[in-house]
Parts: sequence; structure tokens; C-alpha cells
Amino acid sequence: MAEDITRPFVFRVEIAPEQVDAIAPRLREALAASGNDGEITRRATAVAEREEKLRHDQEELDRRARLLSEREAELTSSGEPTASERIRFAERRQYIELSEHEVESREHDLLHREAEFEADVLLREDRMERWRSELTDLEERLERRERDLASYVDQLQGTVTSGDPLPSPPGITELRRSA
Repeated sequence: MAEDITRPFVFRVEIAPEQVDAIAPRLREALAASGNDGEITRRATAVAEREEKLRHDQEELDRRARLLSEREAELTSSGEPTASERIRFAERRQYIELSEHEVESREHDLLHREAEFEADVLLREDRMERWRSELTDLEERLERRERDLASYVDQLQGTVTSGDPLPSPPGITELRRSA
């Protein structure tokens, strides 16, 4: 029995947060009588307030999660694009417009170069045609001179064999005229 006297008796009481307000005045009196100034009561009240705030926050989170789920379901079921999809579409449209502009610019440059090339080819063809006509004229003059020279050679041979006086050289004036 001596052992029972040395060990203190512990009595535990659990109080739900809803019941704190109901027993708070009696608890304060008991605590004040035991030398406590109400610190435990204040702490219990603060814990109860925090638990209530936590419960309220949890309810708010659940409500927001439900709303978010509903919105996600709406977005997946509706045919309208989301804001991020619209932004992506706008970026793609801008990229395509820039690409089209670049293609048009390159096409314009290509057409310009092609026109320059065709003009250059036409100029060269005109120059070649002019050279051909000049060459044809020169060939005709050369053939005429060859004929005149061949005729003169025949006359000279005939004069040498027959003893006639020497003919005048083939039209020096004719050569000068044809030159």
C-alpha cells in the first residue's frame, strides 16, 4: 500500500471542440483554483479555432476541386478551343503568314532573275543574229573576190599562152568597191 501513495492518480478527459464553449466557464474556475491562469483554455480554444478553419478550408478545397473537374469536363466535351490552344493557333497562323510572305518574296526574286536571264538571252541571240548576217555578208564578198581572182588567173593564163597583152588586174576599183 505504500506504493499506491507515492504514485499519483492520472485522470484523462477528452473534450470535443464543440463542447469546449459549454464547459469553458467551469474549466476556467477549476484551472484558476489549481493555480492555472487559463493558458490551457486559451490554447484549447485556439486549437478548436484552427480545427474549424482547417475544416472550412478543406470544404473550400473540395468545392474548388469539384468546380475544376466540372470545367475540365466542359472543356473536353465542348468543341471550342481553350485559351492555350487559341494562343498556339495564333502563333501558328503568324508563322504561316511569315512563311507565305517569305515564299512570295522568294517567288518575286525568282521571277525577277528569270526575266533578267531571258532578257540576257534575247540580247545574246540578237547579237549572234547580227554576227551571222555580218558573217554572211563577208562570205559573199569573199566568194565574189575568189571568183574575180579565179577569172583574173584564167585571163592571165590565156594571155601567157596566146601572147596577148596582159589584162588589167582584177578590178582594183571593184575590190575597193566590195571592201
